[in-house]
Amino acid sequence: MHSNKRLRIRLTLAMLAVLATISGCSNSKVFISPVYNRLDDQMRKEFNKLGDFNEDQTAAFEQRLGTYHVWHRQSELPQYSNLLRDIAASIEQTNNTSEEDIGKWIATSEKFTKALRECHPVNFSYDLMRTLTDEQLNFIQRRFGSERKKNREAYFARTPEQRIERRYNNIIKWAGRLDFDFTDTQKLMLRETLEKQVSLRKEYYKLSDRWNRKLFLYAKRQDSPTYTRDMDAHIQSLWTLLEDGHTKEWETNRKLWRDFGSKFVDSMTGDQRKKASIWMTRLAKTLDSISTDEPSFKVTNDPTLGCLVK
Repeated sequence: MHSNKRLRIRLTLAMLAVLATISGCSNSKVFISPVYNRLDDQMRKEFNKLGDFNEDQTAAFEQRLGTYHVWHRQSELPQYSNLLRDIAASIEQTNNTSEEDIGKWIATSEKFTKALRECHPVNFSYDLMRTLTDEQLNFIQRRFGSERKKNREAYFARTPEQRIERRYNNIIKWAGRLDFDFTDTQKLMLRETLEKQVSLRKEYYKLSDRWNRKLFLYAKRQDSPTYTRDMDAHIQSLWTLLEDGHTKEWETNRKLWRDFGSKFVDSMTGDQRKKASIWMTRLAKTLDSISTDEPSFKVTNDPTLGCLVK
């Protein structure tokens, strides 16, 4: 059960920033593979923060987490690799990338995001949720409230200008770690786009407050004959709170960053194209290699535990 969701920039460069976060300054398997293999540890850590679970509950979670990780390794990483190669080949040469190409890349990355949502362990854990005691549910509710308060205090501690500056500096920093230095023109483009973006954080907070209240109302009706259906419908609504609640503003931001992506690719220098193309091609090769590694978790091929490798 997740309550934290942020507005994400669905752009090629944003995807590179995420990959940079995982890989740091290197796209070598020596560096990326250990980090990727520990991603489930982070999810496990967050699960354990929610309270004290008995052995059966912990085992049920582990089954779903392991199934999720194997699915992502074997089904998704090869697709990420294909997208990276497609982008690398396109941007390598000047005037070789069209707006249609940018749109295709964004649509593909959105497809990846949708798959992550649909295969998330929470979607296969309603039987586990139904075993939670009132004490466990109350603890989780308090935990959610505490985390939300902390996140909001951190957000409102900065002015809008400071938040823009922070995002701007982070993008420039991660690009620099990839040995990709923005030109002055590109920096100006980035800053202007960040300033034009419509902030929906306050709107999201209002929507998520309402969502969380309903979540625990549904979660505590464990004897309801429609428990699973109600929980599933409610969980699915989380993924698109802003898209559904503020469609016009969401689409405005989406178009804004799509236009930025197209202009940015057009503005790339020959050196930038060469470096970015080489880096993405190497990362694609690394992801392909990781996807074929034998996972430690043995999947049971039970579709009720998560998405299975096709």
